[in-house]
Amino acid sequence: MSIADLGADSIGLNFYSQSPRYLSKKKAAEIAASTKNCSIIALFVNPSIEEVESIVSEIDIDGLQFHGDEGSEFCESFGMDYIKAISMKRNDSPEQLEEYHPNAWALLLDSYVTGLSGGTGRTFDWNNWPVVKNRKLILAGGLAPENVALGIQSTKPFGVDVSSGVEGEVKGVKDISLVKEFIKEVRLA
Repeated sequence: MSIADLGADSIGLNFYSQSPRYLSKKKAAEIAASTKNCSIIALFVNPSIEEVESIVSEIDIDGLQFHGDEGSEFCESFGMDYIKAISMKRNDSPEQLEEYHPNAWALLLDSYVTGLSGGTGRTFDWNNWPVVKNRKLILAGGLAPENVALGIQSTKPFGVDVSSGVEGEVKGVKDISLVKEFIKEVRLA
């Protein structure tokens, strides 16, 4: 059973080589080819133009997600919808968030841990969730079946993003029972 079969709206294919969730292009293509009924997002951290173009030209991708220091011009250059991750270490005002990557499809608000670009397994203080009018905000960082409902109730995000919170004993490998429980909690919230 695939994650898409469980009701996920999208799946992420991680192309950051330093992540335990990193996928080779071959494995990512296999997953993308077998995935139906949900969007496929390619995740990068400070990639080169060639890296992104290589993935986009060889794998059926619906959108991009950037977790590094990529600027708006770079992210927009691929002509695809993209999500831009923001570390909640930043102290942006709602007005600054309205202007940050103005053409991004959504902003993903994630926990900050020195030296890591997401997938930390840690939450941030949801009391710091910004109120913005014209942006889709996605909650990430330390979400798991046990806390995702509270996270949704606390922040009222456009969506949620999970990775380590639905992994089993092997880092980088999803536990289908945890994914199923997570999706159930999201739907209930």
